[in-house]
Amino acid sequence: MLRLLVTVPFLLGLIVFSACNQEPIQMWFLDWGWKSSVGVLTLIVAAAFFILGAVAVWFAELRQRGRARRAEQQVRALEEQVAELRRQQAETYNPPPAPVATTVLPASHEAPLP
Repeated sequence: MLRLLVTVPFLLGLIVFSACNQEPIQMWFLDWGWKSSVGVLTLIVAAAFFILGAVAVWFAELRQRGRARRAEQQVRALEEQVAELRRQQAETYNPPPAPVATTVLPASHEAPLP
């Protein structure tokens, strides 16, 4: 949302500047010369830097994806290791069930009910 608050006014200002500067003028770059309006040149430069920024973000994202992929592989390996350790622990520590003490009284020794 903050990006939009910065980007939208900048783009609106760029479009208004381009619309107000439509008179062609002679431009030179080293040995090349051409006639173009300042507004069109501004839009071309803005588009070129937008594409350059998009490519830079894309390369940074590729690096982050690689790191995320390696982290996920490490998590899977550690989860498998934990599961294996739990299996080993269950195999080595299986206490025998505790004996249940039940005393059955013979019927002749029961107390009479009042």
